[in-house]
Amino acid sequence: MSAALVSQTPAMAAANVANISLADKPVRIIRAAAVYKAGVGVLVQKDDIVETGAGGAQLEVSPEMILALGPDTRIYLSNIGADAQSRTELVLLKGWVKLMSKGSGAAKRVIVTSPAIKVAIDSGSSIIHSIPGKGEMFAEEGTQIVNDMDERGKAGADTKVNREQFAINNAGQGLKILPRPAKDFLAEMPIAFRDPVTPAPDRLKGARVPASKERDADFADVEPWLNNTLAVKKSFVSRFSPRLKDANFRKQLDDQLGQSAEWKPILHPPLPKDAAKDGGKPAGAGVPGGAAQSASSAPAATSAASAASARSASVPVNGPVLKYK
Repeated sequence: MSAALVSQTPAMAAANVANISLADKPVRIIRAAAVYKAGVGVLVQKDDIVETGAGGAQLEVSPEMILALGPDTRIYLSNIGADAQSRTELVLLKGWVKLMSKGSGAAKRVIVTSPAIKVAIDSGSSIIHSIPGKGEMFAEEGTQIVNDMDERGKAGADTKVNREQFAINNAGQGLKILPRPAKDFLAEMPIAFRDPVTPAPDRLKGARVPASKERDADFADVEPWLNNTLAVKKSFVSRFSPRLKDANFRKQLDDQLGQSAEWKPILHPPLPKDAAKDGGKPAGAGVPGGAAQSASSAPAATSAASAASARSASVPVNGPVLKYK
């Protein structure tokens, strides 16, 4: 990997972050709803999406918890367990991850979820690969717990995978445990994964580089994270809803996912009972909570009109004009 190296500082170990300690090429981070470029010395944090391009990278949570990413890999950091009571949890949407953990029990467990398999490791080393329709894992060191994942994002029964065994779920055929890795797995595995995962040297200890914001996220940037079988996609609705203000983002999202369970209530909320007064279009359509606010304001407006009518029966009352925000 790159000769540029940065290791972790004691202060960092107490925070809910991880350090990019190795990077062959710039790494892309999607933080909130914006795209950043990052390299060695940048701290990634909980809820970051981290994606590699042509080169690999290494993330250090602590000297006892290290993640190596292969090229063309996409992960979501759902939690970074930097203290003694926190797990590290990530979603591997695509690509290769090699992790090393020296945890002690479930409190420090590392959990990696992909569309096809879920892997939990307390202490040891594991190599995990995910492509559409297939997930596979080699237990390099230690005992792992593996589950197959169904098309609804639900995990199956726990299966113990011992050292040097290989687990695979291919095209929904169910989890299979083999005594050694498949030949294609070994042939396609990044060469760097043949070596043990170790902390980076201290040559640039303490160096910190901020991630560089490039732009707001386009739909193409986040589409793979919104359109999959993983349960985590539900959490992205509120995260990326602000991007609906962008007409192109909104149109592409509506074209692909406008009728999905997650996005239909946002893009096409149900009509309130008095929608006819507004031409049949739900007020606040496309804005989270917009339709609900409009619907809830209607009874109050009707009550106000009735009260005004009672106070002045001889004066025609046209009622208030409803303004939907």
